[in-house]
Amino acid sequence: MISLDITLWVQIVKILILTFILNAILIKPILRILREREEHFAGLEQDIQRFTESAEQLLENYNRRLAEARMEAGKKREELKLQAKQEEKSILEAATKEAEARKSELLSQVMKEIEGVRKALREQVEGFAAQIAQKLLGRSI
Repeated sequence: MISLDITLWVQIVKILILTFILNAILIKPILRILREREEHFAGLEQDIQRFTESAEQLLENYNRRLAEARMEAGKKREELKLQAKQEEKSILEAATKEAEARKSELLSQVMKEIEGVRKALREQVEGFAAQIAQKLLGRSI
């Protein structure tokens, strides 16, 4: 059978004193450290959430700006194409006008040469006719 003498009460008092001492020295600091650690990790999770949201917002801004830049580049490219076509048209018009002017100049020059050759032939026709008549008639005219 169990005997309940004074040593049992002394042991119970020792255990209670040891429990209070361990609670003050070991358990409360460990619980405090665990609580601080939880708070620290909760703060880190909030920071991570904030940074993630910030990164997502920066990515959205980047994608939006990239899309705007692409649209602007497309518009600029179309404007440059239009300008190039207009410049091509004006260059072709200028070249056509220059070619027409050169053509008219050459045509005028050819017509003058033809007229000069006709005059020369008309002048020589009488001489040729006289020579042919002399040869046919056998005498000078």
